[in-house]
Amino acid sequence: MKLSRIYANKKFKTVKFNEGFNAVLATIHDVSKKKDTHNLGKTSLIYVIDFLLLGKFDKRRHLLSNSKFSGYQFYGEFVLNNGEYLIIHRAVDLPTKVSFKRRNTRLKENQLKFNWDYQELPFNQAKHLLNEYLRFDVLPNWIYRQSITYFLRTQKDFGDVFQLNKFKGQHKDWKPLVFDLLGFNGELIKEKANLEENKSEINERIKTIKSEINVDLSERDKLLGLLDIKQGEIAKLSKSLDRFNFFEKDKNINEDLIRKLDFELQQLNAHRYTLSSELEKTNTSIQSIEEDGLSFGDLERLFNETEIYFERQLRKEFSELVAFNRSISEERLRFLKINASELSKELKAVNVQIKSLEEEKSALLSFLVEKDSYQKFKSYQQDLAKTASDVDRLQDKIKYLDQVQQYEEKLDSIDKKIKKQTEVLRKAIANRKHAEVNKQFDHIIFDVLHTHALLIVNQNKQGNVEFNAEYQNPADLLETSQSKGFTYKKFLCMAFDLSILMKYSKNSFYKFVYHDGALEAIDDRRKINYLNKIKEICEDYKIQYVLTSIDSDLPYEDGQRVAFQNDEICLELHDKDDSGKLFMMSF
Repeated sequence: MKLSRIYANKKFKTVKFNEGFNAVLATIHDVSKKKDTHNLGKTSLIYVIDFLLLGKFDKRRHLLSNSKFSGYQFYGEFVLNNGEYLIIHRAVDLPTKVSFKRRNTRLKENQLKFNWDYQELPFNQAKHLLNEYLRFDVLPNWIYRQSITYFLRTQKDFGDVFQLNKFKGQHKDWKPLVFDLLGFNGELIKEKANLEENKSEINERIKTIKSEINVDLSERDKLLGLLDIKQGEIAKLSKSLDRFNFFEKDKNINEDLIRKLDFELQQLNAHRYTLSSELEKTNTSIQSIEEDGLSFGDLERLFNETEIYFERQLRKEFSELVAFNRSISEERLRFLKINASELSKELKAVNVQIKSLEEEKSALLSFLVEKDSYQKFKSYQQDLAKTASDVDRLQDKIKYLDQVQQYEEKLDSIDKKIKKQTEVLRKAIANRKHAEVNKQFDHIIFDVLHTHALLIVNQNKQGNVEFNAEYQNPADLLETSQSKGFTYKKFLCMAFDLSILMKYSKNSFYKFVYHDGALEAIDDRRKINYLNKIKEICEDYKIQYVLTSIDSDLPYEDGQRVAFQNDEICLELHDKDDSGKLFMMSF
């Protein structure tokens, strides 16, 4: 793609570009205003071109956000790599709408009305359509906007060869692009950058977790031990609380209830005493009957005595007396045993009832031993809740430590992948895909400054790709002043841009480059060398070059100021009045 024509619907100097070398020349008549030459518009033209190529429009900072540009509509004609011409229209008051028109021929004059192919497309849609129109076969993974600033360099973009002013973010936003431009595979840098970003996120998570739980991974076993202790305490507290469960259900327990139990127990104990006494007497009687049998000798003696004293009353025979006595004893023994059995059963039942009442009384008394028994119950509950909370915290800490361990395992895996990717990058760099660009870069610098320069691609200690552009004999250049130091850095930037266009001159890519103030602050001999080299490159590689300069920066050769040919000047500016300014007005 090349530039063909830039114009507007209001005051604006139409710019018609040549196929090859182009000069934007500002003539200064009032030397005292030399420092204000940027107000003429030689730099402003870059912003207009970028605006037409759908650069971002910040209403607070953009040059065209000035109220004086209200109502301005800009038109840009660009030469596509297939030979077609593309007209782009964008208005300052409606910068988010863009119109397109393709043509087979170049405009002969400014034209404001078109039968647009696409009219007032939304901005993002327009940007993607323009990307389709351009059909670059270089940097297929990047939209055209990513690389355009290398070929629209303002003074602010000469501070670094590779990292443009707009690339102030993370390295992964621009290093893969430069790697691709140099002929490598930018995805290799992206993959490593993504791994490192993932690693950084995980490390941040680990840091956050460790700061929250305030423990180290080595303390996991200690925490598990503490957890066992706390869980044991919970078991004990739960058991203690179980004794209070019925009290929690019925809070109406009082001393009257216990006195009632006492009365029942007293009656039962009295009854038990009676039963025990009766049973004891009965058992004694049974034992007496079973052990103390009737002695025949005693009976005979008793009978004889009886006959002596009751001879007339008692006439029974001795055998009848024995039989009578046995009959009475057996009948009494049977009755006593029955009575003893019934007493034992009743006594056993009473004992069971007494035991039950005593247990109930004991349970009730356990709450009435202290005056604040309910507070004791609540105290147990609070202790249980606190201990349960301790258990939760310990479990959380253990869980987080397990997460940390998992994260650290992930980190080990990521570190291995980073190490592998670092080696892949090392091998890729060793192939020196940038050798062609490096060669052209050195040739440009040597032909202009008569010293060699290198584009160096290497890896730092972390294995990340670094880009450097430096002179082979920097001591020769470091002796210059600070301003000249910037100038020589600017030469490195310009040589890099040109060498990239030379490398891809046969591809569908940018075919133009715009360098603002290329001739400032260098000696005439090198200015002449540079102009000659530029024109040679434009001729040999069919590249369009746009250079801005003020007339006083043009070099002298053989006592004569070198002048551009009329057909080389695409825009003339001057400081006599507003007619010499790009917008033909002051702002």
